Amino acid sequence: MNTFKAVSVAALLAASTCGGSGCATDAQTGTLAGAGIGALAGQAIGGNTGSTLIGAGVGAGAGYLVGNEMDKKKAQDDRDDLRRELEEERRRNRRLRERYED
Repeated sequence: MNTFKAVSVAALLAASTCGGSGCATDAQTGTLAGAGIGALAGQAIGGNTGSTLIGAGVGAGAGYLVGNEMDKKKAQDDRDDLRRELEEERRRNRRLRERYED
């Protein structure tokens, strides 16, 4: 039971650290959250330090993968928005050129 309390406190401290200073990317947030959840799950399932560490590692990896995909999606959405804005500016410029060339 003492190990479970220690892992819980460590997970809460890690989460509060990221929450206070802010993780820069979803991949970082996912890694942190996954590690905490995985550690808690590993402790609950295995009940020993080895299980806790394995759970933290697996959770961190899974959290990173999910967060990284979210970052990729956001980056693609940003690129799409910029393309739309650029295309709209080009249309406006063409209309202005046509108006003033006549």
